[in-house]
Amino acid sequence: MDDNQTATQDAVPTSRALSIPSEVRSFLEGLLQDAGMNALDAEMKEEMMKELCARLDNFLTSTIIDNLPAENLDTFIQMNEEKKPKSEIEQFLKEHMPNTEDVFAKAFMEFRDLYLGNVSVARNAPKASDQAVKPAEA
Repeated sequence: MDDNQTATQDAVPTSRALSIPSEVRSFLEGLLQDAGMNALDAEMKEEMMKELCARLDNFLTSTIIDNLPAENLDTFIQMNEEKKPKSEIEQFLKEHMPNTEDVFAKAFMEFRDLYLGNVSVARNAPKASDQAVKPAEA
């Protein structure tokens, strides 16, 4: 490990770092980079990663609910409430949700497009100072 990697890892306290699977972390880091958010300090980046991870989790849950046959929804909800292992939930989805891999691949792309679209809209929105009310001319 070189000094840059050590410094980067030391910058975010382990107790504050959210346990995000490495594949998801890579996806979210790429998303931040694509959004042009490269100048974030380590703490701000980790906070954004947590927020994005929570949003992605909600988005994926909605996707599962939309694509899982109705007769399997109660079991899926119960598995989550009982905090079943991730591997068990993944296996359940593979067995009961048609085209599981395609559904997730599409969901990740839709999330990416939605997030980057929202960033673009926010950056291009008129600033409050641009919308100041001009006095009426006499």
